[in-house]
Amino acid sequence: MTRLRDLFFIILSAVLLVLPFDFGGLWFLAFFAFIPYFFVIEDKASGRAFKYSYLFGIVFFGLLGYWLNYVNVFGFAALTAYLALYFGFFGFYAVIFLNPEILSERMFIRRHVASIFFIAALWVVLEYVRGWMISGLPWSLLAYSQWHNVLFIQIADITGSWGVSFFILAINLLLYKIIKILFIQNDKLTAFVSVPGLLKKYLLTLFYALAAILVLILGYGQFCLQTREAFYQDGGPKAVLRISVVQGNIPQDQKWDARIKNIIFEKYKRLTLMSAIEKSDLIVWPETSFPGYLEDEATMAAELRNMVRQSHTAVLVGAPTMGDWERSLHFYNSAVLYAPNGEEIKRYNKVHLVPFGEYVPLEPVIGLIRHFVSIGHFSPGQEQTIFPVHSRYQKIGIAAKFGVLICYEDIFPGLVRKLCVKGADFLVNMTNDAWFGKTPAPYQHAQASIFRAVENRVPVIRSTNTGFSCFISPEGRVLSSVKENGEEIMVTGRQMQDVVLRKGRPFYTHFGDVFMAVAVLLLFLAFRDKHKQGHYSQL
Repeated sequence: MTRLRDLFFIILSAVLLVLPFDFGGLWFLAFFAFIPYFFVIEDKASGRAFKYSYLFGIVFFGLLGYWLNYVNVFGFAALTAYLALYFGFFGFYAVIFLNPEILSERMFIRRHVASIFFIAALWVVLEYVRGWMISGLPWSLLAYSQWHNVLFIQIADITGSWGVSFFILAINLLLYKIIKILFIQNDKLTAFVSVPGLLKKYLLTLFYALAAILVLILGYGQFCLQTREAFYQDGGPKAVLRISVVQGNIPQDQKWDARIKNIIFEKYKRLTLMSAIEKSDLIVWPETSFPGYLEDEATMAAELRNMVRQSHTAVLVGAPTMGDWERSLHFYNSAVLYAPNGEEIKRYNKVHLVPFGEYVPLEPVIGLIRHFVSIGHFSPGQEQTIFPVHSRYQKIGIAAKFGVLICYEDIFPGLVRKLCVKGADFLVNMTNDAWFGKTPAPYQHAQASIFRAVENRVPVIRSTNTGFSCFISPEGRVLSSVKENGEEIMVTGRQMQDVVLRKGRPFYTHFGDVFMAVAVLLLFLAFRDKHKQGHYSQL
């Protein structure tokens, strides 16, 4: 019965944690999701805690990313098994600190409260490691469960998404410990306490810590939102760009069909010229929306330039391109900016490619995998590009800069931050999530863009092939999106938005992942403290 209860609690925790990612309005579940899990591992040895935590990760990532099956079943299984390891390692070490051994009543409260922040630090350090290990995949960080909770995520402009993850887990731990005191009878924790009033003092300390976290985060969030709302309502002149995104909705099995490439191009041409009527300053196409390699389709490339001239508008086009002819032929996943006169201004070649999607890591060693899986031959770009854009129809002439993130580049906070340090006033994410059909995948992807907007306090514009194409404010609000009959995924359309630009960079953009240094320091103190406990217990 105990094992069945443990399995039920693990699955319950995984389901509670998945729901906020797929249904943003259920964000509050993330603050309770870990509680059943902590009750499972609390009395386990590290080895068993690892197994249960690994199962937690398997169920979580399996439910969260089931749509990867549409691309590759084996890849989905392998990736789930790999990502679940981070949950396993978390449980292996978290159980050591979850209910610390107390050698004196004087240390009782201090050690139990400290354990909360030690374990939360462990979680975010593992998330950070996941963000760069083996090319990195910081997909669906715990923080992203709050993508609809605009008030709570404002602190990301100081701590990055890591701080939001930290406080979500800290709240889970506080509630877990409060529940243990209030409702669990005959527990060894209560049996230990013999000093009158100590247990009550401990409980009050937990409540005070919980209240302090909520007041700090929600108070700061309210301050940020009020300050920015005052800025928007101020009647003074503002830097505004009118930007349009187009969403062609080309199914993945038709995207590279040479027989219909002209139909695809005409579709984007029609959407672009319709957007130009709204006097946009910039029109953005999705990733690889140009149906062929730009240099290999000379006639269509000429038609593209002619279309841009007809629109009298700058157009940013996602296209596969070729380059480095003298040394050897290389293929790139690129964003190309055309001026209103049809001339190319700049291009950006994607620097962070998708392993086993756009290239094969260690190709000389494991290149044989291409015989079993269809994988691209793209090369990484050498540097990030800052693009210029000018307002043409506003009363105030605006000269702005923007950076482009292709596909899943927006999930890497450090990569995005570098663009803002270089001077980007706003960001464009062009992507193609057609692989995954009408599933939560496009929304899970957009969650990263929401956090990049808040971290760097810049607008983020998303142009995608099949959705979710939208405009995100620096506060993390989705201002508008491409819709058809109320649907946002697998629809054709366009959307225009007046984007308000604001100078000034927040703490996170200036100083980066300082919060991670705090988390690492907490981990160091945790293991040092544990070592001292082990030393004293042997005396």
